Amino acid sequence: MKNLKIRHGLYKNLPAGTVYNSQAGCVLFALCIAFKLSSAPGVVSETYGSSTLWAYLAMSAIEIGVTAAVFAFARMQGDDLLRCSGSRLYRLCCGAASIWLVLKGTFYFCYCVSYLAQELFGGVEPALLYLLFLAPIVYMGIKGSRSIARTCEIFIPVVAAFIIFNLVFYDTTLDFGRNLPVFALPPSRFFANLPRYGLWLGDALPFAFLRIKNKRLPYVSASIAISFGLVAIVIALGVATYGEALKMVTDLLIHTAGFNQLTTDIGRMEWSNLFCAVSLAILALSFIYFGAIAAGERATRTRAPMATLFPLAVIAVIAVVPSAQEAAEFAVRGMGYALTALAVILPFAMLFDAVATKRRLKGVYASLGAEYIPYPLPSPTRPHSLADNIMSDFKESSQESFPALDNGTLDVTEES
Repeated sequence: MKNLKIRHGLYKNLPAGTVYNSQAGCVLFALCIAFKLSSAPGVVSETYGSSTLWAYLAMSAIEIGVTAAVFAFARMQGDDLLRCSGSRLYRLCCGAASIWLVLKGTFYFCYCVSYLAQELFGGVEPALLYLLFLAPIVYMGIKGSRSIARTCEIFIPVVAAFIIFNLVFYDTTLDFGRNLPVFALPPSRFFANLPRYGLWLGDALPFAFLRIKNKRLPYVSASIAISFGLVAIVIALGVATYGEALKMVTDLLIHTAGFNQLTTDIGRMEWSNLFCAVSLAILALSFIYFGAIAAGERATRTRAPMATLFPLAVIAVIAVVPSAQEAAEFAVRGMGYALTALAVILPFAMLFDAVATKRRLKGVYASLGAEYIPYPLPSPTRPHSLADNIMSDFKESSQESFPALDNGTLDVTEES
């Protein structure tokens, strides 16, 4: 279907499964900020202490490499190519990706709800928070990528303004020397413990199942730079503020608002970053849930299994696990190494398969997105009767001979 340009510069009739790179940049911002600044700092600080910033930088370098592989796969239309070619490796990767995204979404969900239930809404029944938090995630995930992307376009500028506002007026005793030395742990232990935190890697994998439509500016690259830079700044401030006590901070994104120097005049400001944390968590989990459904559809030819597995997994946690915090902590034990391996292997395996298939099936790749026309369509020519007015003369003579043709009726009493 041809995209028709309209006055405001966008396009209508955008195909399903397609997002603009500006929308992709907004979703990336939500993914980076939502969990890398909410649940991760306290968990990572338990192991790394003053080396938390450097552990984050190492994880960010891995995450940028994985994200680059995902977007390279999406840019070359790897999903369309491998689905056309019937690649078995791709179906296997999609099956593993769907299970992995369901696990990631469940653990993320447990971190969010455990914080809300314990720290903010202690008098509320946890099961009620689970259901209230789950409903918008399931709705937006089933609606698909376009709804999530458009919602992110609306919320992300507001969220970014709140975060920057709180950072500009950040006022407390800081000791940036707490971020040194780089290796507060021996290098062997430093790098051996990094794979435990694979839960916070590979959040961009659902982009592999989308088409990215470019606008003029490099929104995706800018979003990656801004998001990871903002994460590094907040982590450096967190370590400089709390030191070894950072492991007691359950949500660094919300707690940074408590040090706003305007709080002495206008009161507590945690509500501003609470809005950011909750809205970003819902958007990010919806996108992960969408990715699980999309990957499952490519692996099993149907959406139903993965569309039901994530809500059922969350409900099972409510019914079986005594505390959501216990389920969340399970993700940074032995499970963390498996999550890291999948986060790194899956994007590069899909990219390798797409590049190999592109070289092998050049004709199929060249025809992606084109309509199939078996032969050139004939261009119709005007009949000769229109040029020499033969039909016009015939009509005039007929009207003279048969007056009934003028009004389209035939009088039975008229002589023939």
